[in-house]
Amino acid sequence: MTRRLYGLVLPYKRTVALGMLCLVLAVAAELSPPLIWKNVVDVGIANRDVRYIAVQLLLLLGVIALGQVLSAWRGVLLERAGQDLVYQLRLRLYRRLAAQSASFYGRNQTGDLLARLTGDVESVQDVLVRGTDAVIANALRILGVAAIFIALQPWLGVATILPMIAVAFLLTRYNKNVRPTYQRARNRLGQIGALFADQLGGMRVIQAFARERQSESKVEVLARDLYDQQIEAVRLRNKTFPVIRFVANLGNVIMIGGGALLVLAGQFTLGGLVAYRGYGRYFLGPIDDLVGISDLVQRAEAAGRRVFEVLDAPLDVVDAEDAVNLAALDGDVRFERVSFAYDGERPVLHDLDLHVRPGERVAILGLSGAGKSTLLGLLTRAFDATGGRVLIDGHDVRSVTLHSLRSNIGVVQQEPYLFYASVLENVRFACPNAPLRDVEDALRSAHALNFVRELPEGLETIVGERGVKLSGGQRQRVAIARTLLAKPKVLLLDEPTSSVDPESEEIIVAALTALMRGRTSLVVTHRLSLARAADRVVVLEGGRIAEQGTPAELRRLGGRYASFECAGSIPIEV
Repeated sequence: MTRRLYGLVLPYKRTVALGMLCLVLAVAAELSPPLIWKNVVDVGIANRDVRYIAVQLLLLLGVIALGQVLSAWRGVLLERAGQDLVYQLRLRLYRRLAAQSASFYGRNQTGDLLARLTGDVESVQDVLVRGTDAVIANALRILGVAAIFIALQPWLGVATILPMIAVAFLLTRYNKNVRPTYQRARNRLGQIGALFADQLGGMRVIQAFARERQSESKVEVLARDLYDQQIEAVRLRNKTFPVIRFVANLGNVIMIGGGALLVLAGQFTLGGLVAYRGYGRYFLGPIDDLVGISDLVQRAEAAGRRVFEVLDAPLDVVDAEDAVNLAALDGDVRFERVSFAYDGERPVLHDLDLHVRPGERVAILGLSGAGKSTLLGLLTRAFDATGGRVLIDGHDVRSVTLHSLRSNIGVVQQEPYLFYASVLENVRFACPNAPLRDVEDALRSAHALNFVRELPEGLETIVGERGVKLSGGQRQRVAIARTLLAKPKVLLLDEPTSSVDPESEEIIVAALTALMRGRTSLVVTHRLSLARAADRVVVLEGGRIAEQGTPAELRRLGGRYASFECAGSIPIEV
């Protein structure tokens, strides 16, 4: 995991190398003052040489200034690399998520994925840039001070450094013990994010059924578990760190006691002891910092695992190596002996054959679970058939690029999704550069222009999250306008009127009729109003075609469709 995390830094190796050079020089400048103090005491004061002391003080000021300039330059270089790393990593994560199939989103919670895109990426940046910079800086300080200690007084230097071996052992053992705790805490944090997203999205339902307390209990259980994991980490940290600090400070005691004895014995100078004492903060301080940074590394490793889980997640639906772009379509659609099973275990479609001619409107009816929506998903490659072929204008959909396939297919869903943006932006989502005139024409054809003009700011009115400021029928008509603006050759309508009232349904059916005109259309519906307007009706049962024909033919046949007509509606399930 550590190798993979630091592999993310490779594109910035030149910037990081320059930053590290500045760091080395800055640490060298930072470690110079105690040596200057030694010279002041052993030479300047001993010889009462005021001029020498003044020169050393000027040198001290110059070294301090140089160190600050180098540190500032290093900070700019590394922060720029770090911010670009986060930018690129988030883009990689989003591209990976955008390429995932419907099955992936069925297995993962949106809130948890959001936590990986935000908090986990930030944690990775903290350790790769700020943490690494601090680790290297402190390691250089420790090595530099250790070398100076030994150079000034070998025996005292070795004795002062010895406790650090025990510190390294304690720190390694702590890292091993705390790693699983941070991994569990990070996962729980993702689950809390997912729960919050789910609960906030369904707050109207929660309030409508007066279930606030039950929802709070779910949050409380996860939050308590996260609390327990964090407290366990704190317990481990406070069990280990005081011991580490105590052992590290033994070096301080050895330094002062041993140094004083050596000065009294004439084997060490007073200036050397002053320098030793000055280096104490450079030696023990970095060790204290490294203890904290070690904790940060463990957190970041847990976050990094979650980031790479997304990047490593296999893509169920991808372009073939020799995939071609679809040219202008006629709209001929074929399903040839198509079978499909979710997760390879739950069969939904069985050896289904269906041919939809260019410009034909086909209504697909059946009880819930018959495979109607799955059939539409196979055409857009939301998932791939587990058997047989899906063809569009003679091309297997797996042999063409996803972009060109989906660009030629328009989809109107049961629950239209509107972004938190203006009406204009939502309609233009299908064609960002569309002229205003085309947007208004699309809204007019969708029977939406009049109500949009009556909104407080017309086309510039913000519709709210998921279009909450509009009624269900209004949202559906804006979605229809968006699809009209895309001008697809093939149209897929998945229960487009199931969630609207009868008054809105009449308007929406009129809008859909305009939308389907001249386009190959597959309409999944439980409403007879759309089925009666179709050129052909296909009734699915148990993943197979039970009957098909024009509405008039099926009425005369007296089969399943005829029973729907007699009942006046299509049952959702039995």
